[in-house]
Amino acid sequence: MQRTYIQDLKQGKEALVSGWVFESRILSKMAFLLIRDVTGMIQCIVKDSELIKKASEITLESVVEIKGKVNKAVVKAHHVRKDIELEVSELRILSKAENLPIQVNEKAVTTELASRLDFRSLDVRKPRVKAIFKIQSAIANAFREFFYKEGFIEIQPPAIISTSTEGGTEMFEVKYFDKKAYLAQSPQLYKQLMAISLEKVFSTSAVWRAEKHDTTRHINEIRQMDIECAFQDDIEIMKWLERVVQYIVKKVLSDCGMELEILGVNLKVPGAKYITYKDTITELRKAGMKISYGDDLDPECERKLCETYKDDIVFVYEWPSEIKPFYIWPKNEKKGISAGFDALYRGLEISSGGQRIHVPEILIKMLKAKELNPKNFEWYIDAFRYGAPFHSGWSIGLERITQVILGLDNIREATMFPRDRRRLTP
Repeated sequence: MQRTYIQDLKQGKEALVSGWVFESRILSKMAFLLIRDVTGMIQCIVKDSELIKKASEITLESVVEIKGKVNKAVVKAHHVRKDIELEVSELRILSKAENLPIQVNEKAVTTELASRLDFRSLDVRKPRVKAIFKIQSAIANAFREFFYKEGFIEIQPPAIISTSTEGGTEMFEVKYFDKKAYLAQSPQLYKQLMAISLEKVFSTSAVWRAEKHDTTRHINEIRQMDIECAFQDDIEIMKWLERVVQYIVKKVLSDCGMELEILGVNLKVPGAKYITYKDTITELRKAGMKISYGDDLDPECERKLCETYKDDIVFVYEWPSEIKPFYIWPKNEKKGISAGFDALYRGLEISSGGQRIHVPEILIKMLKAKELNPKNFEWYIDAFRYGAPFHSGWSIGLERITQVILGLDNIREATMFPRDRRRLTP
């Protein structure tokens, strides 16, 4: 008999189910097994005495194959099929699990995060953790789907680079034959070179930041979702971000209802608020925040802004050039205002971007102002000498947007195998 997934089981039919034993309850004349596969969970009823004995030997998370009749049932647990149960006629143990280092069927998450991450392949079997990564998969797919529909071309930027793309962020050095190289901290320069030729591009790629931070919203390896568009200024590129976040949230709401229920997340499609950096500083100071013009927004300021404009994506634009990267266009050079922006949502920064410099002479000037050597960027600067339109772009961290949408306390909850100062395995 061919295997049937739990979500596809039909009442009154004989079926073969394969999966993991999530829960086991053995009585004298009956046994109950909760079996989980990738599509869901079902209660299995064992009545035969020999099968009850066999069921009593099964450890939690053992892999089993069960044959039986699908009957009508009522199950209260929200992550188990409520309409049917399986009356077992055959039971086979495919792989017996040893004693578990962490519990999978705990009713609430009580195990320390560090221990959970040590045994991540077990941890993701929990309905709550699985729900996080099911939603993250939907987020990544929605991002791709949106930009494919809008005529963007997906590009694959290099992961090994010869020089900094951010001008100041520490980098992981690697040996590249007889040369010094680095793990890419951003696809920034490469997506620009593609935008000035292919016009509308996007990428999803891993990037690395060698910053020695230790916070609940930073890790050292992230999956970054980027776009870059020719003939777009800073305002126009922000509209793309507004639309794709709204599209992502709609897809999560439509495709991941059960997962949102498991996580207890109330989500709604956001609106958008656009406010200049100057007005942002004024507003924050009126709200009692200690911040001056020229300062970056600290986490407390980000939370305050998001509280003020609840359920909106808050776009803070026209930042001072001195606190933005060298490649951001000087929108008003006399006033020192750039065409850069940050986007905040549900209490956290989710993106930064803006219009880029496409004029070689201005780019050289900005590199020198940031104390960077233009000779190290000749290949990048020269690309703009051969017909380069103005262009803009931004990036979203996949783990960060997952954390924000789901209201997770720690970005590591939204990272399958986190890489930070203390963790390199598993």
